[in-house]
Amino acid sequence: MDRSNTKDDWSLEVMEKARMSSIQLFLLLSGFLFGSTVILAPAQGAKNDAWLAMLLGGAGGTLLMWVYAAIALLNPSKTLVDILKEKLGKVAGNIFAVLYTWYFIHLASLVFRNFGEFICTVTFPETPMVVVIGLFAVILVYAINSGIEVIGRLSELLVPVIPLVVLIISLSLITVHDFTAFLPILENGITPVLNAAFGFISFPFGETIAFLMLFPHLSKKEKLKKVVFVSAAVSTLLGIILFFRDIFVLGSDLMARSTFIPHLTSLLIPGLNVEPLVDINLLIGGGVKISVCIYAAARALSQIAGIDDYRKLTGAISTFCVVLSIWVYENVLEMFNWAEKVWLYYSIPFQIVVPLLLLLLSLRKKSKPSNARTES
Repeated sequence: MDRSNTKDDWSLEVMEKARMSSIQLFLLLSGFLFGSTVILAPAQGAKNDAWLAMLLGGAGGTLLMWVYAAIALLNPSKTLVDILKEKLGKVAGNIFAVLYTWYFIHLASLVFRNFGEFICTVTFPETPMVVVIGLFAVILVYAINSGIEVIGRLSELLVPVIPLVVLIISLSLITVHDFTAFLPILENGITPVLNAAFGFISFPFGETIAFLMLFPHLSKKEKLKKVVFVSAAVSTLLGIILFFRDIFVLGSDLMARSTFIPHLTSLLIPGLNVEPLVDINLLIGGGVKISVCIYAAARALSQIAGIDDYRKLTGAISTFCVVLSIWVYENVLEMFNWAEKVWLYYSIPFQIVVPLLLLLLSLRKKSKPSNARTES
């Protein structure tokens, strides 16, 4: 009896049977959307009107996530790689699958760097960044190798801490607020708001394209659109609350000159040190986001290469992500510049163009049988 084959068969069987509840998917999506937004402050380009950009971007982001859910429902039990191969053909499908694998790996590397920059700047300035990121990666690899069900259960346990921390910090600052700090509205016109809103769609909502590798594990597919809508709405609301909290405390000028805005806000609480709470939120949100990206990359690459267990690739992919995260930026200013000016245009093909093409091809295929019956 070949024990290695038996082990592989068992692993494959476990993967296929892995299921997530609606609550677990909701919390995974929410943690992913929160991700590194705790330090990068999306829509900040709109300054005082960032709340308006978040409202518009949140609506657009919800619509984009609805497109991803529609693709998943039109192709039940199929991952993004399966859908690409079926709709675009084997050769083109594999090429796009490889590009998406790179996109997921690149995204995981950027979030690793966000995490490393924050921790090494505000918490452990004497510790080399590669050590901080490497230790974080070891923990995440263990979680990813435990399977999507374990990641889902961890999200049930940890992600609810995020809004709790936001609430604690916000209530602690209730006495130092200036509730007129966000005025006047549209001082610089509507153009900066629209630009920031479009950026907010790409980061973080468009990045949930990675969940097309996870949606097949949802146990109750009929609830997918509802889960997507609620998680997008909650994340938008949480982002707006964070913005108002920060601008009420710091004011628009100080916010514009700050590197890590929520961290600076947490330092202003009189007589109380809640700085570690910001670290905890980043650990949870960033951890969920990186785990999903590495899982999606490993699953995609295993399907492309015909490897039956994605866990054989997670160690190598995670190591590559750690190395790439150290190499990708020279300093923290370059990291913010990339996030604000480059990421949006780099992501458009992955987040919008290809998914819309897949949706159209899926709808056309669905309409063909009914047309055939009408003609007969």
